[in-house]
Amino acid sequence: MQNSLSRVLPLRTAVSTSAGLAAAAVNFLAAVEVAEYAGGQSAWLAILVAGVLIVFAGSNFAELSGLFPSAAAIRVWIRRGVNDQVSLVSSFVYMFTVVFVIAADAFVLGHAFSRAVPAVPALLWILALLGFVTWSNSRGIKVAGTVQDANAFVLLGTLMLFSLIVLLRTPHLGQFHYLNLGHNWFEAIALGIFIFVGFEWVTPLAEEFQDFRAIPKGMFIALGLIAIAFGLFSLTLTVAFPHAAVLKNSFVPQLLVGMRALGPFGFWWMAFVTLTTAGTTFNGGLLSASRFVYALARERALPAWFARLNKKLVPQNALIALAVVSFVLAIVVYLSGQYLFLINAGAGVESFMYALSTVLVISLRRREPNRERSFRVFGYPVIPIIIGVIFLGLGVEALLTPTGKSGFPWALVFFLAILVLVFFYVRLAVPRLKAKRSTLASASQK
Repeated sequence: MQNSLSRVLPLRTAVSTSAGLAAAAVNFLAAVEVAEYAGGQSAWLAILVAGVLIVFAGSNFAELSGLFPSAAAIRVWIRRGVNDQVSLVSSFVYMFTVVFVIAADAFVLGHAFSRAVPAVPALLWILALLGFVTWSNSRGIKVAGTVQDANAFVLLGTLMLFSLIVLLRTPHLGQFHYLNLGHNWFEAIALGIFIFVGFEWVTPLAEEFQDFRAIPKGMFIALGLIAIAFGLFSLTLTVAFPHAAVLKNSFVPQLLVGMRALGPFGFWWMAFVTLTTAGTTFNGGLLSASRFVYALARERALPAWFARLNKKLVPQNALIALAVVSFVLAIVVYLSGQYLFLINAGAGVESFMYALSTVLVISLRRREPNRERSFRVFGYPVIPIIIGVIFLGLGVEALLTPTGKSGFPWALVFFLAILVLVFFYVRLAVPRLKAKRSTLASASQK
């Protein structure tokens, strides 16, 4: 059996995977928060500014991915730019963010589907969707890529079309205040940044693209599409509900916007859009994270069982394990209702990684100045440093954000608990795994 991944993915899948991982159902809730802080119809501007900041962060990942295109992605970059221990700890914590996003997204999706089709239990919807994307992923990278392409482009296209129809049907559209920045403009931009979080998770697929240089192109195109789609939706939201605060306690603001704007037709349209977010987030998350787990197992940081490929050259064991963990966590989150701390924890980790990407770009420029780079960051070194500082602050803010009735920053506690567990795993379990694999390799050669 072939022991490597298959290089078949085109540019469009780089776009759909990058856009799909970021375009999660929780973005609809984030759009409400952005509108509230931005002071109404200027929410689109906050999202646009956030998108510009993310583009600069994306340029870091574009340079790093072109420098070392690998399924291990950030694991390789941190090892080469810092050291092996920091790389392993960071990689495992980073990997958990995909599971966090899937579980948090499942919570929102469950509520949306329960509202649309009350006869079908929410957890059954989640199980069916996770089951479908796991099956499609196991059928090979082409099938998984096709599913991702279909869902992502339908999601973004129909969301743009819905928003444009609503805006064009709105009387006195020119009378709204589109540049009213409000008193919490910076908070609005910070929240807007989280609408784009996850775009860089396309990088672990570097070994399966026909040309790894498609990744930077795909990321930048995806960021533009997300900015347009969710910028238009945020504008539609604030036109339909000028006082966005009334939507703050709803888990399904997109359905309420659809009903207010276009009646039952709009409700079902947005229910369909929500369904496509499940396809993009679940499918894209498992697609990328399974390759990352495969890469870690390939270098003996995880049991060899995770590195096995099926006949379709898919790391099926890694895929199934991630799907099961995601579903179990989704059940816990849905039944407890505690999803905000997962979003904050995921946003915190992602922001720290964006800040770390600046350190890696600068470090690798110094350590390996002569290595060929297919892409170079914008405005080096000033702009990357500024962006790194901004995202470091945003990461701290995300982890310190109070959640629940107690007003306690549970995201910070959760993050520290994961960090401690990963640290001990790296220090105690990984050396034993590597020693065991070395012993077995030596025995097989005799």
